[in-house]
Amino acid sequence: MLVLAGALPARQRHALYAAVTSIVAIIAFSTVHLLVGVGGSGLDAPIRDWATSAVYVLVAAAVILRAVQIGQSRSAWTLIALGVSLYGAGNLVWAFWLEHVAAPPIPSICDALWLSLYPLSYVGIALLARRQWRGIPAGVWLDGIVAGLAIAAVGAAVVFGPVLRSSTGSVAAVATNLAYPIADLLLAALVVGVLALRGWRLDRGWALLGGGFLALTVADSIYLRQVAAGLATSSSVANIFYMTAVAMLALAAWQPLERSQVPRTDGLSTLVLPGAFALAAVGVLGYDHFEHLGTLPFALALLTVLAALLRTGLAFRDVSTFNETRRQAVTDDLTDLPNRRLFHERLEEAIARGATSSDGMAVLILDLDHFKELNDTLGHHSGDTLLRKIGPRLAGALRPVDTLARLGGDEFGIVLDTPADKALALGVAERIRAALMEPFMVQDLLLRVDASVGIALFPAHADTADELLRRADVAMYQAKKGRSRSELYTPERDLHSRDRLTLAAELERALLGTEIELYFQPKSNAATREIVGLEALARWRHPTHGLILPDVFVPLAETTGLIRSLTRHVMNLALEQCKQWRAAGLDLHVAVNIAVADLLDVELPVQVAAALERHQLPPGALVIEVTEGSVFSDLERIRDVLVRLDELGVFLSLDDFGTGFSSLGHLKSLPIGEVKIDRSFVVDMTSNVADAAIVNATIQLARQLGKRVVAEGVEDEVTWRQLAAGGCELIQGYECSRPLPAKELLPLLDKLAVREGASVVALAA
Repeated sequence: MLVLAGALPARQRHALYAAVTSIVAIIAFSTVHLLVGVGGSGLDAPIRDWATSAVYVLVAAAVILRAVQIGQSRSAWTLIALGVSLYGAGNLVWAFWLEHVAAPPIPSICDALWLSLYPLSYVGIALLARRQWRGIPAGVWLDGIVAGLAIAAVGAAVVFGPVLRSSTGSVAAVATNLAYPIADLLLAALVVGVLALRGWRLDRGWALLGGGFLALTVADSIYLRQVAAGLATSSSVANIFYMTAVAMLALAAWQPLERSQVPRTDGLSTLVLPGAFALAAVGVLGYDHFEHLGTLPFALALLTVLAALLRTGLAFRDVSTFNETRRQAVTDDLTDLPNRRLFHERLEEAIARGATSSDGMAVLILDLDHFKELNDTLGHHSGDTLLRKIGPRLAGALRPVDTLARLGGDEFGIVLDTPADKALALGVAERIRAALMEPFMVQDLLLRVDASVGIALFPAHADTADELLRRADVAMYQAKKGRSRSELYTPERDLHSRDRLTLAAELERALLGTEIELYFQPKSNAATREIVGLEALARWRHPTHGLILPDVFVPLAETTGLIRSLTRHVMNLALEQCKQWRAAGLDLHVAVNIAVADLLDVELPVQVAAALERHQLPPGALVIEVTEGSVFSDLERIRDVLVRLDELGVFLSLDDFGTGFSSLGHLKSLPIGEVKIDRSFVVDMTSNVADAAIVNATIQLARQLGKRVVAEGVEDEVTWRQLAAGGCELIQGYECSRPLPAKELLPLLDKLAVREGASVVALAA
């Protein structure tokens, strides 16, 4: 109970415990005597004089010890200790002297000693509470004023009137009698005001301190009403309140007074308690209408009501400000759409509803395509104008229950609330793209905008908000990379899942060992069906996952910076196998795919030359395949590397032709010797007139530019014959052979491969 007593020396601590025990025992006995009459009426005077005086002395000693021995809040407790000591001294003087005088003077020395407690206590309480005053909102200050004034008004109504009416004698005597209720009212108002400043939250120390001073106010009120009724001495009830009040001060002195946090202004207590005090003041005003209470109670009650009205106005302002602040906190400044914070809240709510109802929901991440180019060309103001137009345009594609938010930059998020499934999500993605197809008017220009959309479903893909967002983001980047415009999340293409990250760490080890293997797919002369070369395709024979295809580990190599090491490893394996075939009399070349990172490496030509020399192969034995996207991603830097490879004598092939954004002028100027028509055009050319036209036009264009043409994805005889008739020179596809390890290709090569000295399609342009 006496928390701070642990810091005292043992002897002082034991003395303190003995004093507190004695105080409690005296109060308990006095209470029992009052209630059941133990000891008879003959004990009334000894308890009133001797027992009460003993309590005052012990309390003063306990509080003085606290002020001397404990450094925390010493100045405040020194003042309170002084006030309690003077108050106790006044009681001793009264009990052992003035009480026995026939006509005690008013005012007397006892009045001076008793009244000295109040100003000392006011300052002490203020010093203890001053740490609470930092950062207190105006509304909380008004709560304190309302509570303090209400307590003062009620107290004045109950005590002040009777005391004033019974006060007789000199001006000094009347002033002395009135000083007690006024001082008590101020003390009660101060205590309740501090309680309000603490947000109506009490720890043990403040509860004992405030309770002690309020008990003192009650004791004075009882005594003063008795005086007004003509009694000269305080009753046993008043004495018990007096002793309890100072005892609570002694206990409070040994409690740590914790600093409360800045009070909240939105809790129930901040509305109910000030409202109750205001109603009490209204009650005083109403009672005064029927029975005049006097000027002071009326004035205090009126001030309470006025302060309460001011507090109400401030509360309305706070609510309005809070709502506007809340709106701004969850709204994107530029587009006035929900921002990422509100989006996340709505997503969490939709997930909770889906989990409860077993219905699905979906998340869509939308990213505008080529937005940076628009900003760079027309300026950021135009970009902002476009972003502001996106929300109204997309609103028609969504249901009222769905949420469209701007997540940042040119990225938007959509929560498709329950119920939502794959079909609905894909349909919304398609409606979004259709809505964006209509041109936007920006700076008197009609701009066409497209977007990439990624979709993740709950609970199929993830069951938490963060994971759904991440997986929708993965799907969006897959859509952007594959130019498919919208993609549903698939675990197999997630490069950042836990399994993928583990694979990425294991890939480096695989490159140092023998886990990377090569499969080869033949390239055949369209007219003679002879095999003239083979494309090397990497496979990863993982010790636990088995055979892993390149569409899994090549992106991992690109994201982890291992792609150059993978390319060099595959090139060395391919050249070693080509050397073996040539040693067996087979006049074959090998084709190796390289990535953007390789083309940006100015050392690539030097490394290729070294590899050819190491394997004792001529430059024409190697074909390097590059994709349209890789070549035209940074044409100026890559052109120099391509020219140096061409000067070395290495044959260059443009893979997946027709799927990118090639410029025919660039195609003519670059040292490309071969064009590979993408399988997406070849596979249906016998049944699709448009595909057939594209393939035939590409063959004629390439031949006129002096480029050799390879058709990929040839899977049937009819397609082969049609390509050969159209002038295509080389065929690659399942109609000849699927990709196989070198050993499994030996029978086919022995039968169809070109031998040294045979007439084959030239490998040089």
